[in-house]
Amino acid sequence: MSDPTSEPTPSTFRLDQVTPVTLNQPGDLIAAVPHLLCYYPTDALVVNVVGGTIEVTLCFTLPTDALSRSLIDQTVAAAARHPGAVVRGIVVGGGEPVEDLLPHAILVTRIQDALAEHDVPLHMFWTEAITAGARWRSYENPSYTGTVPDPKTSMLAVTSTVQGRRTFDSREDLAAVLRPDPQETLARRAALVDQLVDRGGRSRSVGESYRLVMQYVKRTGERAQALSDSDIAALAVALSDKRVRDACIATAAGEHAQAAERLWTELARQCPTPECAEPAALLATSAYLRGDGVLAALALDRAEAAWPGHHFVGLLRAALDSRMPPSTLRLLVDDAVAEVERMELEEPE
Repeated sequence: MSDPTSEPTPSTFRLDQVTPVTLNQPGDLIAAVPHLLCYYPTDALVVNVVGGTIEVTLCFTLPTDALSRSLIDQTVAAAARHPGAVVRGIVVGGGEPVEDLLPHAILVTRIQDALAEHDVPLHMFWTEAITAGARWRSYENPSYTGTVPDPKTSMLAVTSTVQGRRTFDSREDLAAVLRPDPQETLARRAALVDQLVDRGGRSRSVGESYRLVMQYVKRTGERAQALSDSDIAALAVALSDKRVRDACIATAAGEHAQAAERLWTELARQCPTPECAEPAALLATSAYLRGDGVLAALALDRAEAAWPGHHFVGLLRAALDSRMPPSTLRLLVDDAVAEVERMELEEPE
């Protein structure tokens, strides 16, 4: 590892293409972690691959020895995709230091050795918790220490809020956002979906169905009331046309991106199986494109449970597992935008 007492190289995180947030000190980076992950991790190892910006953020539950190899392999693979990058990691919790021996020092040494084989520099720090005033220390030199600034008032917290990103108290709280509605409620909506299909609900043109979905997207930003069962059924039927779903990918790049993501989140939870797979896939796409890999993974879990073997979901899972840069996935958005421009010229039947 490099000398931790030297002036640290600033890390820059971008919430979008125009909003850089520079993190100059280890404490700044630690305070930023909840906003990078969208939740506050505990007893975890957080790995940041830093190039010109923070390219990748990974979070692992602190492992047993049996799980360490997979964690190390994933860290090395993520760093290898960004030549010239530096890895800056944080162990959160995991016990108390014993004099100068920090928790999970053996794991940190193993990660260091693995990255050294690929000439990747490593800076590792420990903190008891990601809270204001918590002490952090360097693994290279435990006397190099400081305190964590308040994560809730940092520049990244403010910018995250402006961008519509919510930071949860735990991963479990984040996962609850996609917890399916009660089974009896979903069964009632499934019956409504069947009724709509029987009455020709899938006979609308692609353009008509797309415009219907977009009406709901545009109202979502101001809507205070929950969607009704009939609303959910109508949207489920519209999105069941893969051409409509593919066109809705375009919302991830437009002015309605936040409203669309909120609607996909609602529908992923509220639609019956298998129809919920489509909004869950749209949510995964939107989250992935803005760098929220945790929410993207949770949305894909929901989609895969609802529709095993779903082709588009499988492609997204492969992209996520291979740590494909969001910029590569943006080609999907460009294609969707072009398709929407074509469809919106169609006259309704």
